[in-house]
Amino acid sequence: MIKIIAILSTLFINLFSAITLLATSNKKYKNRFFLGLFFLNSFVLFVGHFLSFNEYWKAFKYLDFIFLASLLAFYPLYYLYINSAFNFKIVPVNWVYHFAPALLIGFLMLVASNISSWDSYEIYMNNNLYNSELTDLNSKILAYLYKSARGFHLFQIVVYIFLTIRFILKARSSMNDSFSNLDTYQIRFFYIATISFILFMSIPGFYVTLIGRTPLNTNGMLLLFMCLLFTLLFLILTIIGLVQVPTTENIEINSLENIEIQNNELEEIEKNLKTFFSKEKPWLDPHLNIWDVAKKIGTNRSYISKVINDNIGCNFNQFVNEYRIKEAKELLNKSPEIPIAEISDLAGFGSPNSFIRIFKNSENCTPSKFKKYNS
Repeated sequence: MIKIIAILSTLFINLFSAITLLATSNKKYKNRFFLGLFFLNSFVLFVGHFLSFNEYWKAFKYLDFIFLASLLAFYPLYYLYINSAFNFKIVPVNWVYHFAPALLIGFLMLVASNISSWDSYEIYMNNNLYNSELTDLNSKILAYLYKSARGFHLFQIVVYIFLTIRFILKARSSMNDSFSNLDTYQIRFFYIATISFILFMSIPGFYVTLIGRTPLNTNGMLLLFMCLLFTLLFLILTIIGLVQVPTTENIEINSLENIEIQNNELEEIEKNLKTFFSKEKPWLDPHLNIWDVAKKIGTNRSYISKVINDNIGCNFNQFVNEYRIKEAKELLNKSPEIPIAEISDLAGFGSPNSFIRIFKNSENCTPSKFKKYNS
């Protein structure tokens, strides 16, 4: 009974999350589609656990290849979701190698399980769950494929933790170089929640994969604890997927060091940039991004970013917010009777919370205290 309750709780949250995310995905929320695929894959994975732990082996024999393929597709699908969360351009051909191990192991298991007799498969499953002896060649082949999949999954956990964290850090830098208001995309929440999720998911995931099914099968409370932990983590990930808003532009995570442009061209772009900001006050638009600026002054996003990073010494987000802070300080001095929320709007900040946080980081005091001191 404990085994059934434990795995059904995780099955339910995976199925619920997959349906919710896939049903609410659209062109704007493509991240929900990819996260929905991740949960659908996870649902298949836990169906396999349910059938194996509850000894529905005759049904599991024909699904074992899907189970192993889902195991090895787990972290690649999560990494695919992370890329979609930043609207990173996803080219299907470039993603084939991420899923090649899942397809290969799944195919080999399909062949091996079909050529094996029921007696050989039963021997393999008894070894899998009760650590009994393997007595024929086919059962040994099946066990070897399963252990190979587990071993490669352990390798995947380490690799995809590294790839995900590296990607998020690069994406964070690219977002700061592209958008003047990051609160719209829930970026600060997304960074913290995503990195926390992958670390907390990977540690128990690594442990469970390392010890195999036998300890979990013989210790119902350990299985229940692990399933409840995964259920909680999957619920948190579902909330992250529903809250986070992808960017409206395709983010490019490339170094600016490879951009070739003459110094006199950079100086000309910098001059045009500062003239545009002085005359047009584009920072008053809370949705201003680097593509809008590049279009207005007749250049491209990469050149603008390089000018701001190299010549001015900050990123696009900081550059724009310096103008907004200056505007806010003038309003606080000239019209102290105006409420903070209204000053936030007039200066171009996306929200009062964003205004207070950025102002405090720049001036070492809140707008209210600044107003009080200057009055």
